[in-house]
Amino acid sequence: MADKKVTIYIIDVGPTMWQVERKPGVTGLDLARKAVLIMLEAKVITGLKSDVTSLLLFGTDERQLITDTNNYMNDQTGGYEHVTTLYPIEQPSMSILRTVNNNLPHGKVKGDESPINSSDFDAVLRQINESNVELNILGIGFDDPEAGFSEENKSEVKRNLFQQNCKQMSTSNNFFSMEETLKQLSKPHIRTVRPIPLFKGALTLNDTKMSSQTSLSINVEMYSRTTKVRPLKSTKYSALAEATTTIHNKTSEVNMSRTYTISVVDNDKNEAVEVPREELNKAYSLGKTLIPVNEADEEVFTMVTTKSMEVVGFVKSNEFKREYLMSAVAAVVPQTNNLTMAQRLSALIHALYEKDSFAIVRYVKKNDDPPKLGILIPYIRAPKECLYFCRIPFKEDCHHFTFPSFDRVVSKSGKELTNHNYLPNDEMLEKMDRFIDGMDLMSAAKDEGNAKEYLKVKECFNPVIVQTKKATCHRALYPDDPLLQPDQEMIAQTQFLPSLIQKNLGLANDMRTLFNIKKVNKEKGKTGKRRFADANKPSSQELSLEEILNKSEEHKNGKRVKSGDGNITDALIQHEVVREVGTIDPISNFQAMIANRQDDLVSTAVEQMSVTILHFVKTSFAEGLFPKALDCLKILRQACAKENETSKFNNFLKELKTTCFEAQPSKTDFWDLIVREKITLINRDEASDSTMSIQEAEEFLRPFEKKSNTDTLDEDAVATDDLVTHFDFMFYNMKSFY
Repeated sequence: MADKKVTIYIIDVGPTMWQVERKPGVTGLDLARKAVLIMLEAKVITGLKSDVTSLLLFGTDERQLITDTNNYMNDQTGGYEHVTTLYPIEQPSMSILRTVNNNLPHGKVKGDESPINSSDFDAVLRQINESNVELNILGIGFDDPEAGFSEENKSEVKRNLFQQNCKQMSTSNNFFSMEETLKQLSKPHIRTVRPIPLFKGALTLNDTKMSSQTSLSINVEMYSRTTKVRPLKSTKYSALAEATTTIHNKTSEVNMSRTYTISVVDNDKNEAVEVPREELNKAYSLGKTLIPVNEADEEVFTMVTTKSMEVVGFVKSNEFKREYLMSAVAAVVPQTNNLTMAQRLSALIHALYEKDSFAIVRYVKKNDDPPKLGILIPYIRAPKECLYFCRIPFKEDCHHFTFPSFDRVVSKSGKELTNHNYLPNDEMLEKMDRFIDGMDLMSAAKDEGNAKEYLKVKECFNPVIVQTKKATCHRALYPDDPLLQPDQEMIAQTQFLPSLIQKNLGLANDMRTLFNIKKVNKEKGKTGKRRFADANKPSSQELSLEEILNKSEEHKNGKRVKSGDGNITDALIQHEVVREVGTIDPISNFQAMIANRQDDLVSTAVEQMSVTILHFVKTSFAEGLFPKALDCLKILRQACAKENETSKFNNFLKELKTTCFEAQPSKTDFWDLIVREKITLINRDEASDSTMSIQEAEEFLRPFEKKSNTDTLDEDAVATDDLVTHFDFMFYNMKSFY
C-alpha cells in the first residue's frame, strides 16, 4: 500500500524514569505514558488500516515480564538485550491503550545514562535518511528555554549525543521537551485527510463539440476545501448480552434487519403479510395518493446527463447574493502535472479576478447524475491560486421572505414618520457603533502582552466532537469512573471573553437604560366575564416585526393610548396579532382572535366570521366553497356556545337559512349539508345564555317551501358585476336539467 504508515513508539522504562519525580507525585514514566496514550487514542479513533503501530520498551528485566529481552534483532544478531516488543506492528486497537495505561513495567536496567557504543551511529543515521524515516525525540528533563525549564546535573551523554546526531539527519526530525509535547498534545487532534478528487474532467466555455475555435476546454480536478465533521458514530449495544454470563465470546453488538409487510383482510381480520424486497416498486406521492412506478418506467424519472462542468455565464461579485451559497466549498485546480491546463486555468482565474466577476457553471459529477448549479470564485494569494466552487440554488430552492423596514415607520394613514419610538435616534446609533467596535475580536486576545485575534477558525474546535472523543476513551480505560467534564478551554470558547465583558459593561448598562430594556414576565391567563377560549392554555401567538414597526397606537388595559406613552417592551406584551377574519385561512384567523387574552375580540370575530361564511355561500361556483363554509360554521357554533354569543349565532343561522332558499341562484344544496350535519340553533342545554329549547332547535332544520326554478332571467337587468353569479345559476339549472 503506497500510503501505508508505521509509527513505532519506544519508551525507556528504566529506573530513572520511575524513581525520580519530575513533578509532585508524577514521574517521568507517568508523563511518557500520558503523551503516548494521547497519540495512540487519536490513531485508534481514526481507525485507518494503513496506519499501523508498534510499541517497544527498553530497560526491561525479568521481574515483571516473562523475559527481559524479546525482540527480533536480538534473536538474529544479539546486542539488543533488555529491549522488549510489547506490541507488534499492526493496526492499533483498545488492547494497546490498555497495555500502555496499565501494564508498563518498571525496569531495573539503566538505559538513558549507561555507556553507549557510538561506532555504528554513522551507519544508522545514513540508513534513517535513506529510508525516509522521521525521528521525533520526546525528552524527559530536556531543557526548554521557552518554558523556563533546565535540568541540573545533566550528563554529557544526555546533553550532546542526540542533539549532535539529529543535526546530521536530512529528514524532518525534531527534539521536544516533555512540557512542550504535552502542551501541543492538549490541543484536539485533527485527522489528516488524504485528498481525494470530487471531480476530474473538463471545465468548458462554450460548446467544444460545435466549434473548437470559439470554445475552451480546461482539464481540472476538484478537491473538498471544507467538509462538516460529525461526532463519533454510535451503534446499538445489547445491555442484556453484557449482563449475561452464559454466553462466551459475546460482542454485545445488535444486528438489525428490515422486513416489508402489507395488510391483508382475511375473514374480517387484518393480517400482516411479509413481502420480499425484490417485489417492491417505488411509488410517488400525488397529494395523498401513491402513484406506483415499476422498474421499467423508472428511466423516465432519470435525467440523462453527461459528466461535465460548463460555464453558463458570468456575474459581477457585487451582484451575487451571499445567501445563495448553499454547500461546502471545494477548490478547483488544474490537472496534475499538466502545464498547459495550468496556464489556461490561471488565465481564467486572473481574468475573473481583474474583472471582479464570478463564473456560474452547470455541474454534473458523473453520468446520469442530476445537474447542479455552482459558482466559481477566483482566489489568488501567492504562491497559490485556484477557483473556489460552491453550489447555488435553483428557483425551487429559494425561499423568499419579506420583512418590514427597520428604519422606516408608516402610520395607518400612510404618512411616513421621522420621529417615533421604534426609530433609533442619533444617541442610540452612536452607542451601538461604540458597542460593536468594543466587541471586536481582531485584537481581543493577548499573546505575551501583544494584542491578537480571538477565536480564529484554526483555533476553534467543535466542543461536541472533542468531548465525545475524550469521554469515549476515558470510559474505555476507566469503565467504573465518572466521565470527565469538558475542558475549560472548550467551555470558554462558547462564552463571552471576560475581558470584553468588563471592557463594555458600562456601555451595555447605558444602552439598557437608553433602549428601556426590561425583562418580560410571562403572565398567567386571566379569566373574567369571558373565558376567551381556553385562556389558561399557552398562547401560540407571535409578535410580527410589521406590527412592532408600523403600529402608531397600542392597546393598554382595553383602552387606546398614544404610542409615545409606551415602548417596545409594552408592544411585546400588548401586541395585536390578528384583528380580521380573512378568506384564505378564516378558521386560524378566527381562533387567534378568540384566543387573544389582551383584547376582547370575541364579538368582532363572531361578526366577521358570519360575514365570511355568507360570502363563501353566495359566491361559491356550484358547491366549490361549501365544504369550507361548513367547517367555518362548525367552528363558529362551537365558539359562540362557549363564549356566551348564543344570540348572535342563532340570528346569523336564521339569516343563513333565508339566504340559502331565497338567493338567486338557490343555495339549498348548502342547507342540505347543514341538515345532514345537524348544525342547528344553540339550545339552553348547550349554553346558559340561550332561550331556545331543544324542540325548537330541531324544528328549525325543516326546510322552507322551495320556490320554482322556472323563472327566466332578464338579461337586460343583469349588471356586469353579477355575470359570474348568474352564470352560476345557469349552470345550476343545467345540472338539474341533466
